Amino acid sequence: MLKNAKEVFADSLKKMLEKKTLDHITVKDLVEDCGVTRQAFYYHFSDIYALVEWIFIEEASAALANNRDIDTWQQGYCRVLQRMKKNKNLVLNTYRSISREYLETFMYKVLYQVIFPVVEEQAKGLNVEKRHKEFIAHFYSLAVVAMGIDWVRTGMKEDPEEIAEQVAVLVKGDFQKVLKQYAT
Repeated sequence: MLKNAKEVFADSLKKMLEKKTLDHITVKDLVEDCGVTRQAFYYHFSDIYALVEWIFIEEASAALANNRDIDTWQQGYCRVLQRMKKNKNLVLNTYRSISREYLETFMYKVLYQVIFPVVEEQAKGLNVEKRHKEFIAHFYSLAVVAMGIDWVRTGMKEDPEEIAEQVAVLVKGDFQKVLKQYAT
């Protein structure tokens, strides 16, 4: 199967991250490795961080497919962690670079997209204002991101399945409980 240009750039970046952090990789390094012009890179991405975001989004989209309800969201979270572990060098070297908040922001966006629909689903039949549902999703997204970032910070040693299971145990039933508190 032929790879598209974005996939070629992604593979090149992942290979380079085996040896150095993201902040030490340049567009020049990437285009030389791929044998293309800088213009070819900039046709697809505005900078290296846009490439990193594309990689993360591609990985997360595949991991989260059909995992956006109360029974499956933790499976999606587990798959995100598994894909992060599979791309350990990309994740760790992004985290270790000067832009580690980028990883935090990305993880938050991904998890909020999973958690908010779960909150919405659990709120059916309850009269809960949208701002309260958004706050609940925001709170739990931040908590789950903090667990993921701590996992990355400590070298991604624990099994993703164990982390996802522990998080699921902590929040099981909490969405309904909190939503009932906010219901008018």
